Amino acid sequence: MDDKQIKSLIEKYHNGTLSDLEKAILESWYNQYAADSRLNLTDEALERNLEKVSSRLPLKYSYRHKRLWPRIAAAASITIVMVAGLFYYQYRQSSQQVNLVVQQDIGPGGNKAYLTLADGKKISLTDAANGAIARQAGIAITKTADGQLIYSVVQNEHTGTATTDYNTIETPKGGQYRVQLPDGTEVWLNAQSSLRFPTSFEALDERRVELSGEGYFQVAKNKAHPFIVKSSGQIVKVLGTHFNINSYADESATKTTLLEGLVQLNGQVLLKPGEQATLPASGGISISRVDVDEAVAWKNGKFVFADENIESIMRKLERWYNVEVSYEGAPPTETFTASIGRFDNISKILDKLSYTNNVHFKTEGRRIMVMR
Repeated sequence: MDDKQIKSLIEKYHNGTLSDLEKAILESWYNQYAADSRLNLTDEALERNLEKVSSRLPLKYSYRHKRLWPRIAAAASITIVMVAGLFYYQYRQSSQQVNLVVQQDIGPGGNKAYLTLADGKKISLTDAANGAIARQAGIAITKTADGQLIYSVVQNEHTGTATTDYNTIETPKGGQYRVQLPDGTEVWLNAQSSLRFPTSFEALDERRVELSGEGYFQVAKNKAHPFIVKSSGQIVKVLGTHFNINSYADESATKTTLLEGLVQLNGQVLLKPGEQATLPASGGISISRVDVDEAVAWKNGKFVFADENIESIMRKLERWYNVEVSYEGAPPTETFTASIGRFDNISKILDKLSYTNNVHFKTEGRRIMVMR
């Protein structure tokens, strides 16, 4: 094996992800290497790393004194070479499969969205230049370089109309975006989501918006004008707070998670910080204490799975990576717990999920087959 393949096995050992087969390959190679002073590494860093590993691996020889040992007897050498050869062949076969996944790798989503103005004009925020996007009814709309859309009131500008205009921002699969509304409220939209909102709240008694998909809200305080979010089956009323709503059509329930402040659901249920309200399609709200970091992990650039089934996980990956997911037979029933970077390529996430050997994946283009 070359230095690169050895290094890969050692890194897996450090990460605790070394399979039985790979462990046997590493041990067989090392025993042969330690016994033969003619075998040398070309990577000095790898050599130092191997010295540390050798103190913990149940290997036949000590790395520090490898040159003091005689060469292995001919019969033992033949046995080790044969075993190592068998393992190496299987390892190469496995490596070829991994390389196939890498060649077909799929990158993460990014700041992509479309803005539909009151007159029906649709603007691709992905393609639009940074700076002024549009101006309507006394409101200036600006796009920033970091993927944010800002609505700001133009001072001393008469619109000459009392009508309320509405805009809609929507993210596709593989997209996310952040919008600052005219009242200063900030909303982060997850992939495949949309937000409909007034371009100005000044003439309104309440600040009402409509959400589809998932959004994280930091609501600007204004006791005289309550902020209301309408989503599937529920209405959330707040004065000023931080909360997350997950209301995708393909999920079994709408989930509202409160991080700060106080919110009221459907005019009857109050949520406290650290609580999550679950509203299934059949109706009936249930309240539970949750890890809020898990609920808003997507906003902070992570996937956090806590005893989550594979179908739920794959729906999240499907939205963020813009892929199609199918299953070979019945989906695995095991649950998975992991924390993974949201901006990693999809192969890294699939590889981590497959460490348990309860699930495997086959990637063809942007299609992913899930197998038991």
